[in-house]
Amino acid sequence: MAVKVVKKKKKKSLMFASKGAVVEQSPYRPYYEEKKPPCIDTCPNGEKVREFLQYVAQAENYKRTPQEALEGAFYIITQTNPLPSTTGRVCPHPCESRCNRKDKEAPVNINASEMYVGDYAIENKLPLKKVKDEQYPYNIAIIGSGPSGLSAAYHLSRLGFNTTIFEKEEKPGGLLRYGIPNFRLPKDILDAEIQRIIDLGVSIKCGITIGKDVGIDEIKSQFDAIYLAIGAHKPDKPKLEGIDSVKGVYSGLDFLRRYAKGENLDVGSDVVVIGADTAADSAMISRRLGAKVTFAYRRTIPDEEEFMKAASEEAKEAYEEDIEFQFATVPVELVVEDGRLAGVKFKRIRVDEKDERGHASKISIIEGSEFTVEATTLIYSVGQRPSYSGLEDIFTAVPERFLAIQDNYTIEGDEKIFAGGDVAGPKLMYVTTAIGHGKNAAFNIAEKLTGEKFISADTREIIETKGMHIELYDSIPRHNRTYRSPKERVNDFEPFMNKLKEEEFFAEVKRCMSCGMCFDCGNCYTYCSHGCVKKLPIGQHYEFHLETCDGCMKCVDNCPCGYVSKR
Repeated sequence: MAVKVVKKKKKKSLMFASKGAVVEQSPYRPYYEEKKPPCIDTCPNGEKVREFLQYVAQAENYKRTPQEALEGAFYIITQTNPLPSTTGRVCPHPCESRCNRKDKEAPVNINASEMYVGDYAIENKLPLKKVKDEQYPYNIAIIGSGPSGLSAAYHLSRLGFNTTIFEKEEKPGGLLRYGIPNFRLPKDILDAEIQRIIDLGVSIKCGITIGKDVGIDEIKSQFDAIYLAIGAHKPDKPKLEGIDSVKGVYSGLDFLRRYAKGENLDVGSDVVVIGADTAADSAMISRRLGAKVTFAYRRTIPDEEEFMKAASEEAKEAYEEDIEFQFATVPVELVVEDGRLAGVKFKRIRVDEKDERGHASKISIIEGSEFTVEATTLIYSVGQRPSYSGLEDIFTAVPERFLAIQDNYTIEGDEKIFAGGDVAGPKLMYVTTAIGHGKNAAFNIAEKLTGEKFISADTREIIETKGMHIELYDSIPRHNRTYRSPKERVNDFEPFMNKLKEEEFFAEVKRCMSCGMCFDCGNCYTYCSHGCVKKLPIGQHYEFHLETCDGCMKCVDNCPCGYVSKR
């Protein structure tokens, strides 16, 4: 709730009488307006990070029990994200990279806090809620049950639309199920979060391939709108002779899918893995299967020092597990004996140019740098793209790679078909990006079918630390999750990430500085010497009477969060 301002700032000097004397009133006035924290601005899904953290952080002031605080936080998160326990484990949390707390000592552990709230909701069987009970007479088809399809279905269902998901696999979840190992994302967690969406009224039909089991024209005739959330499951391939025919060679996506389906994967004694995050999970699985693993990690990383600065958490976790890393290398040849892989030849490189994503766009081979690594299995993950099999009839020309979507998430040439998620990559192919696409597409579908406005742009000014007084906050160390030790966890496929302890969670949320929004610290009231600031009942914060303000700006200088500022 915003702080109430009785009289707005004056731009011109005024005159007023004080004890019989005429005194010129200062032209300066404090400026009161809620601002947008950078954590929300950076989140691809626009999750209300500050709101859910502060709801818990201020629980004692509002006389909420810990249970009430956690329940309220869950329903704040699920205004945008129906999968908080999942994203609390697998989202790369770009929100933390811009958390203003980083300029104090360290960013708030948003990801671990989200996981704690999500797990609490599962443990206490908190249901998802609809926005309203009335149903619209519209039927929406969603093709694909990955994070983007699930998000779209959730938001459409809670708005009152009949929603059906078509999934080609035998279980829903997309890459969340078939591309992320159980030790990183436990499948009982995923199942529980998907079941909540089903309980909201979403129908999921598994084992149905569009173009084979049902035609896209049939779907178009039976539904009022379609959302394509087909992901990007078709792997790019290294330019190596025999890549498609040599035994013992897998794409990372295929390898993870086989593992998720419970296949008996015989990788042999020596595994070579090429790539980044998907490759890291493949490397960790191979390590658990008993193989010696060599990981040729992202060719843009030149050495161990740069790796520790720039690598993903997945890659660093693999690094901890006695996996040998090779940096700045490219495979040049498969060594084959009797039709089966026996090794991989590499050459070392220099990266001369990078593209906008930070990937190597121009490299130089270092002469005389060739070396061979023994390998019974090669797993490569050098990129991926969508497959449009079965959907050819909806495109005037089938896209070569990723699908171009318009501002309202429709595809060009067909206003009935919307799309999002990894199919619209390759930038920021995060789980949270896919969830955000699903949410935004859902609102656009709802608006197109009903003519109603369901969402408006967030035009609040983004507040950085230069607009705050972070020196007024106490220094509080960051609370981090713990992990099972690498020596222990390589012996099984059980989850290795531990959630924050209860006391750690409640201490961590209090590190949130409520950037740009009043949190009742009381400084403005304490430092105002002219009685301009009046206390209001809890939850309403303060009331400002600017007609008595002399422009001393003490409220501005002592407002930690930057809600009280000057233009």
